[in-house]
Amino acid sequence: MKKTLAPGVTGEARHRVVTENLVSYRKPGAPNVLSTPWLLYIMETAAFQAILPHLDPGEASVGIGFDFEHLAATPAGETVVATATVTAVEKRRVMLDFEARDSHEQIARGKHVRAVIDMEPFQRRVQKKTGG
Repeated sequence: MKKTLAPGVTGEARHRVVTENLVSYRKPGAPNVLSTPWLLYIMETAAFQAILPHLDPGEASVGIGFDFEHLAATPAGETVVATATVTAVEKRRVMLDFEARDSHEQIARGKHVRAVIDMEPFQRRVQKKTGG
């Protein structure tokens, strides 16, 4: 992990909401609005993008904690813009604030924790679980 990974680093993710992202896609009769799991995915992607340029070869980051609120509904056709800002780095843990907006308002906000991992030992541990 590079020393450039520090408070203030930001990342962004943009996503146009399509039918497959709607609550009603998986739950017939539910509202035709962006589902919370998809919203979290978009915000997590912004956090991933914030950290990515600051990793050394063989490193990656994984989400390990979320605390967020889904504040407003977003219909298909809208573009969601999520931003994430690093607030602290403690050893291999990175804390971020994140938010998401559509073209009308803030639709989510929260906090996220990611861990910087070394891919080789991480993959070995995962392989043990698959019998490989």
